[in-house]
Amino acid sequence: MEASDLPPIPPVPPLAPPAEDVAVRRKRRAMRNLTFIIVAVVLAVGALWVLERSSSLPFANITALENSIANEISANFSSYPAPLPPIFTNTSKKNAKLTSAGVIADTNGQRATNNLPPLAENPTLDDVAVLRLDDMFENQYFAHVSPTGESAEAVASSVGYVHLALGENLAEGIFQGDAGVVTAWMNSPGHRANILNTHYDQIGVAVREGTLQGKDVWLAVQVFGKPASDCASPDAALRAAITVAEAQLSDMDSQLQAEKISIETAQPRSGSDYNQKVEQYNSMVGRYNDLSGQTKTEIGQYNAEVSVFNQCLGG
Repeated sequence: MEASDLPPIPPVPPLAPPAEDVAVRRKRRAMRNLTFIIVAVVLAVGALWVLERSSSLPFANITALENSIANEISANFSSYPAPLPPIFTNTSKKNAKLTSAGVIADTNGQRATNNLPPLAENPTLDDVAVLRLDDMFENQYFAHVSPTGESAEAVASSVGYVHLALGENLAEGIFQGDAGVVTAWMNSPGHRANILNTHYDQIGVAVREGTLQGKDVWLAVQVFGKPASDCASPDAALRAAITVAEAQLSDMDSQLQAEKISIETAQPRSGSDYNQKVEQYNSMVGRYNDLSGQTKTEIGQYNAEVSVFNQCLGG
């Protein structure tokens, strides 16, 4: 809603009505409210678009990217394919050895073959992978969720890795070296999808030999991630300022309508008191127009930030 300035009224002529009557003002207020509805729609459509682009990833819990807007803007994506059954190959003890560096190199080799950029090794994700692997040996299980209910996401949160997307591949057995375990993952649709997923740009790996449920085996853990820092979140302070301005504009609109009625019904329509009311009304109209214009600019800026954020999530 906008109101136009009411020119000062001389003592004798009757009060000229505002350029916009109550119906027009209400229409403009409805348009302003529609603008805020569009903001919400942009957020919702953006989230659905990201989900559609990531159809291979189930919707999971929301991770806080920032205190005030994470629950509306960002959503986690997690991919935990069913762990591979134990794989045992006829290979020597020496050739069966796995290395984290080798697993990462062979993983990036598979991505390169599929025209995808390499994943960057992230020390924090390495820590997550090590914690997951150690927990499996210590508590004698092989699964994406521990007997106490912890997953890779829970471990990532505990070490401070704030993410937009997270995935995990597990393998158990005796493999023909690093290439062997990566090949086993590539032969499994769910694990292959994680290795070739375009949402991920970081990786952490842990490998170790040990005894699991009575068998001497190697365990390998890959943790894939896309950190929250990859996507600049829309400015929470700007969004809060828009909300405050909306409330102020609504209050001012009510005051303007009340002042207009007071002026139109004043008797007599002349004198210093009457002219003072007109001046106060005109002053408030000016403040309203300034705030309205500023808020429209801020909404445009915020919508642009939302668009950039959603495009980043879908990339």
